[in-house]
Amino acid sequence: MRNQKAPGCLYLNPTSPNIHHGPSRRNMVSRELKFPTQQEPPYAHNEPIELPSLQRYLPTGTDPDAANALVALYRTHCISVIDSFRFCKEKMFWHHFTSFHGTLTVPVQKLLAHPNIASWIKECDWLMYQKMIRFVSPLALQVMPPKVTETFRNISNKLSVHISTTFQNHPQHVRDAKLGPATIFASLIDRLLRVNATAHAAANMLTNDANRDQMWHDWVYYVKPVSVVESSLPGRGYTRTLQILTNEVRELLGPLKAASYPGMQPIYANTASSASLPYAQQSHHEMDDSSTSGVLDRWTTFLYDLSSRFPGIDARLLLHCVGEIGSAALRDITMAQALSFGSWWVTKVWVDEMLQWMAEKGGFLEHSPSSMEMRPQKRSAYEAGFGVNDSETENRGGSRPRTAVSDSVDAPSRYGSVDTRNNFHHEHGQLDPHLQHYRYSHPAPTATMDGSAQEHFDEPIPQHVTKVAEFELMQSHDDSGIGMDVVELPQHNESRGMPDYGGFVASGVNGASDPADVVVC
Repeated sequence: MRNQKAPGCLYLNPTSPNIHHGPSRRNMVSRELKFPTQQEPPYAHNEPIELPSLQRYLPTGTDPDAANALVALYRTHCISVIDSFRFCKEKMFWHHFTSFHGTLTVPVQKLLAHPNIASWIKECDWLMYQKMIRFVSPLALQVMPPKVTETFRNISNKLSVHISTTFQNHPQHVRDAKLGPATIFASLIDRLLRVNATAHAAANMLTNDANRDQMWHDWVYYVKPVSVVESSLPGRGYTRTLQILTNEVRELLGPLKAASYPGMQPIYANTASSASLPYAQQSHHEMDDSSTSGVLDRWTTFLYDLSSRFPGIDARLLLHCVGEIGSAALRDITMAQALSFGSWWVTKVWVDEMLQWMAEKGGFLEHSPSSMEMRPQKRSAYEAGFGVNDSETENRGGSRPRTAVSDSVDAPSRYGSVDTRNNFHHEHGQLDPHLQHYRYSHPAPTATMDGSAQEHFDEPIPQHVTKVAEFELMQSHDDSGIGMDVVELPQHNESRGMPDYGGFVASGVNGASDPADVVVC
């Protein structure tokens, strides 16, 4: 039985003084927690950028040139943001968000503002942030240069506010599509920094042989595993948890000078050896200057295997149970005024942060466009205000087909794209979250700018969608930029002559940095 996902939410603007006012769901974004079934494979730096297919999100009658341009420009935007993040160029990272709108022609801007495209924007951003999380994941247990730490902290603190400010003139559904993935990404970067800080503190404690001996001594003397289990678990998992508390903790702390002590609690005296455990054969290594992974190898392997040993329990319940068990054990150690209280407390904090990081990252990385049941309802491009009808085409003598988008919209490029058109069923799909409470009917043929003849809807429309519809009706058709070729992106030069540090390239080497950047290694 597989471990279940656990739903959760994040505030879009947690620093707002009015966060406690009004319906909470309006300023929150949904996320999922899920422990990975196995440790993720190493990140490949030459992995292509694969954006989801735009075809299934397009309203009928979309100009193919505008659609092609949107795909190419958005792919360029994603690659630029990823590269700026990877090479730790914070100034350029922010610039790519503020300058994006200026790269769009009027037809592309109108297409980007269509409600159907919001789901595609969200999926593209999600894939972009997923790629960034994959190549920073190994840094959780490594020593990060101060420049990297500072950049991460600034991005985690300012990203949501920066996007809200940059896209404040865009429709609400565009801002929501940009803010959702960005908020989750910023939260993950903050969690990564917390894991990194606590990992170094825990490694300092666990590297010392005397500390580990004292921790085990105090554990077997003062921690009452039966009471801990009874007060912490929701009526199941007792046997496995007792095995961990009485036996496997010893293996995690080993090698020890003594496994038993005179007068220790009897429940610890009769425990069997855990040599068959996957982490029992791993030895503690002396900590070097670049990583804490050696001294924490056993613990990390143990934590990755933990969810598989308690199948059928969702991620949030497992997090709560581990936290409660750790707190109950620490209460016993605290009340006994044990010498190892500080070492156990630092280790518990790291375990809690590491498990939270694993669950948050696992739920974020598991998301993919093919797994989302988002099927936006098609709407005519002419109704939205950025397409042309057949009579206009005939009057201008144009011969390009305007009733459908050509296959070139999702043509594979050097960076690749995911074409899911064959798996998309219009008749069975669900609506985009922004459109799921309503659907468009045919607009009245005599619609006017003052709203005297408005469109009819089967259900009430949210206010921000009404504003978007009015905005679209006010737009006149503009051919500027039509005929624009797909942007040809430059290949990444792997031999930049810049030192690699944990997946990051230090700036300030060989004259390749921004003047505002500093050398990090």
